[in-house]
Amino acid sequence: MTTFRGRKYSIGARLDPSINNVESFAILLYFQLADGTRVEVAKVDDSPHEEGDIHVDRYYREVGAEVKDFDTDIEDWTDAEDYLKENGQRFARLYHENHGTEVRADGANG
Repeated sequence: MTTFRGRKYSIGARLDPSINNVESFAILLYFQLADGTRVEVAKVDDSPHEEGDIHVDRYYREVGAEVKDFDTDIEDWTDAEDYLKENGQRFARLYHENHGTEVRADGANG
């Protein structure tokens, strides 16, 4: 998907029950550590919350900053994938600036 400072960032997806009949989804931007751990940088999913359904988990933000963003125009999993592809380089840079190359100190994305 993108590379930042020599690290490969990829897009992953969970589409339930299938890609042809999506009732629930999570699309994520992540990188992988040498031990195989996937570190999520950002995720768009439709898990239910009081504030709404489709939202962005912005793990690239500083510890202590609000991670969830419900103010989004994303309507489905394809919009979510496009959103992460379009913003992946910026999210990778922000993650690196705020958290380096490890899981967040608060463990929110671990």
